Amino acid sequence: MDKNGNGGVQPLRKKKSKATMLRKQKRVDSRIKNGKLILLRRKQIIEGAMKTFIAKGFQAATVREIAESAGVTMGTLYNYIRSKEDIIYIVYDYVTGILREEMRVAISGIKDPETRLKAALRHNLETVLKNEDVIMFLYKESAFLDKESLREVLARETEYIVMFEELLKDYFGSLGKRVNMNRVRIAADLLSYVPVILALRRWSLRKRYESTDAVLVEILNFMLSGIEFISKGNKRDVGKERAVEHETS
Repeated sequence: MDKNGNGGVQPLRKKKSKATMLRKQKRVDSRIKNGKLILLRRKQIIEGAMKTFIAKGFQAATVREIAESAGVTMGTLYNYIRSKEDIIYIVYDYVTGILREEMRVAISGIKDPETRLKAALRHNLETVLKNEDVIMFLYKESAFLDKESLREVLARETEYIVMFEELLKDYFGSLGKRVNMNRVRIAADLLSYVPVILALRRWSLRKRYESTDAVLVEILNFMLSGIEFISKGNKRDVGKERAVEHETS
């Protein structure tokens, strides 16, 4: 969120894509004009809403229950949002922003591209594991976002995927390997979302494997093996491969 309680955090690289710069961010109106107070109260509302939504689901949850869980009155709550639909949007906005920022922090300062990529993959797995209930909520309740909110959320997800694209490009660039950029983009999507199996299949995984750490190690090894496929050519790739492009900052 920005200082007025709208928007998300910065992506991995300072340079923004043209799509990001042209995209008009959704605004959730507030009767209160104090930016710091908006951030404080909306964080309360978000935390209360997540507890309520996870326990009851979006449809069954009432605004009164959200207010009670957040520790604010109904009147106070409506000073910062207009509807329950606003609440689910600011929850999605907050969570996706936190995920991107935590990833940025986790890999900041790591100069070696291979080490940085592995750190990002491990962090992504651990983040999903730590936030299983929240991840399940995000998947189950996205149908209740209005079209504008859904577009915004999908754009934020794309920014997260682009972080993995950049990590892959840096990795293969450091090796001097030529790669098919379509494969890099597909791989970035897969690397971003394969860890979600930890939330979507958690009951099954806990029954079938002796420890969570064992599952994490096997998923990580699977993803690392798959990454090497990106640089392997085949007959259909001949003439279509191009060198990794490095952004200049």
